[in-house]
Amino acid sequence: MRVVNSLRNSSFTVIQKIIGLILGFVTRTVFIHTLGISYQGLNGLFTSILSMLSIAELGIGSAIVFNMYRYIAENDTETMKSLMRFYRTAYQIVASVVMTLGLLLMPFLNFFSSYQGIHDNIFIIYLLFLTNSVAGYLFSYKRSILYADQKNYIVNIFDTLYTLLVNIAYIFVLYVFQSFMLYLIAALVLSIIENIFIQIYADKRYPWLKEKNIRKLEPEILQRFKKQIYGMFYHNIGTFIVMGSDSLIITKFLGLTTMGLYSNYSLITGNLSGLLMAALGGLTASIGNLLTEKNVNKSFDVYKNISFATFWIFSTFSAAILLTMQPFVLVWLGDKFTLSFPVLIMIVLNFYILGMRKPIRLFQDAAGIFYENRHIPVIGAALNLGLSLLFINFMGLAGVLLGTFLSTLILYGYSFPKYIYSPLFGRPISDYVVEQVKYLSVFVLLLLLSSLSTLLLNQLSNSWLNLALSLILALILPNGLLLLLYHRKPEFRYFKHLLYGLIKRA
Repeated sequence: MRVVNSLRNSSFTVIQKIIGLILGFVTRTVFIHTLGISYQGLNGLFTSILSMLSIAELGIGSAIVFNMYRYIAENDTETMKSLMRFYRTAYQIVASVVMTLGLLLMPFLNFFSSYQGIHDNIFIIYLLFLTNSVAGYLFSYKRSILYADQKNYIVNIFDTLYTLLVNIAYIFVLYVFQSFMLYLIAALVLSIIENIFIQIYADKRYPWLKEKNIRKLEPEILQRFKKQIYGMFYHNIGTFIVMGSDSLIITKFLGLTTMGLYSNYSLITGNLSGLLMAALGGLTASIGNLLTEKNVNKSFDVYKNISFATFWIFSTFSAAILLTMQPFVLVWLGDKFTLSFPVLIMIVLNFYILGMRKPIRLFQDAAGIFYENRHIPVIGAALNLGLSLLFINFMGLAGVLLGTFLSTLILYGYSFPKYIYSPLFGRPISDYVVEQVKYLSVFVLLLLLSSLSTLLLNQLSNSWLNLALSLILALILPNGLLLLLYHRKPEFRYFKHLLYGLIKRA
């Protein structure tokens, strides 16, 4: 049943992300042609500011879902009722804090940019972004019970319908009214409607959610919460600086236009990463269920398989991005919307390193390891900010991304093996280091071959031919090399047998 739930969750997530990816391209094209690149830069800037304010969430959602695994497995309805009431109250407080912080930040908006090319009131636009963020906290808390119960696919169905409707609304508003404010209002209204429908569904599936006789959360559980949330607070600070500071630095020092150009590239990599991460993220609840069995060898085997699959997927997609990104943007938007090759290299490196963190992060989230390594994200975030500010003076946009890449290596190379790999699997840190260095060496080789191929393909004068050949090479080169190197590896044989089994059943 665990495998079935994982496959179902991952499948529905992939479908939802693919639909979102396709519609996202259409909407972005309409957006740029109707409102312009400066508005796209503003959209990226305010999105980053509001995502940074999510530090107020403190990791409550992750802690709640983690604690639910056990009580769902035990069918302990009374404790789950207490947890959900605690979750609702906590998120009401979070919404109030985010709204307050957001309003306090308004007088400083002019610090981030001169907002050239923006014809609307930036304060009203910002308030619409803020309202959308706050509404998410107030209306979406019942999603957690579906995630913890391995019913992610249900949420994905609602998200897919929302994605379809909101993108249709976006395109209509942009074509007919060419209004960024109406664009944001459509997103707010449809988001609230979606969350209301999810609440109605959750109430029907879990009738106890509407019961009034709810006891207080047990002191033992509450104390465990406090420790986890305290640890997650540091993780959120790290995410707050790493994910949000890049956009602020780019906008402040390089301008809204550069931010808009970069956001077109990040639309592609972000959607691809989101698709792949979500497919893997569907395994989190199943891993949490697995860890309750306390079978270390079984857990390690699962980790090895997920790690190998993640490497294959992210190294392949990284090579594909390097090969196809420039010709795709050239065909899609034109040569004035392309970024330099060094910037593309840094985008690819960050895409790979963030992807390769996912397997160990799955086990971290499922095991609830938030307190033990709480200080690492803060150190990494401080380094990211310092290095990005240093390198931007010499390398521009590529320097900002280099700072992000180097700071991420702290989590990837130090924190994960020490605080997650060894404690969960009872194996030496050196095993993890050797595993990742081997993967990284193959990835560097793949990157070099892809770079040489890109230089050759760029000699073609026909953009469409360049794109077509790049797509063919992106499919053959990385997969061919990895197949040559890993066809005898146990993890490869595992997935080959799994694939054969699925084909026979079909």
